[in-house]
Amino acid sequence: MINIKKIKEMKSTQKQRYLISLAGKFGVCSELAKRNIHSNITFVNAKSTNIKIPDKESQKSYIVEVKTTNKPNKIVTNFFQKYKTKETPHPDFWVLVHITKELKSKYFILTHKEMAIEQMKRNNMTKWEVVEKGVDNVLIKELSAYENQWDKITEIIK
Repeated sequence: MINIKKIKEMKSTQKQRYLISLAGKFGVCSELAKRNIHSNITFVNAKSTNIKIPDKESQKSYIVEVKTTNKPNKIVTNFFQKYKTKETPHPDFWVLVHITKELKSKYFILTHKEMAIEQMKRNNMTKWEVVEKGVDNVLIKELSAYENQWDKITEIIK
């Protein structure tokens, strides 16, 4: 649940980041709803869980990690800071959201494996490594091949 009192107490930069993040999550849920997919935003700090998509047929929930920015060049992922090994529990999908100056949203949809590949390219890595310093990010201009690839999700959830 959204704590309005807590939002009011935030510094303006924290508040802006929080609201941009919420805009991305609600935007993803809206896009999924347009495709007849029910989804739920999780408002707790559950690791890697921003959106859950329940699949009644398989009794499984698919997890979507949403990262949103309104910055012009890159999206912070914290990928290798969170996922130390390939076996670390992870989301099924990543949706990276770029909110432009014109307040238009661009959606880049990747599987977790694709996200790992893109992050490794960005970090000049040839194999999975623990990254202790810095913060992982990907460049928006390098994500164009993934834009609006909602079929990755819709093909699995029918």
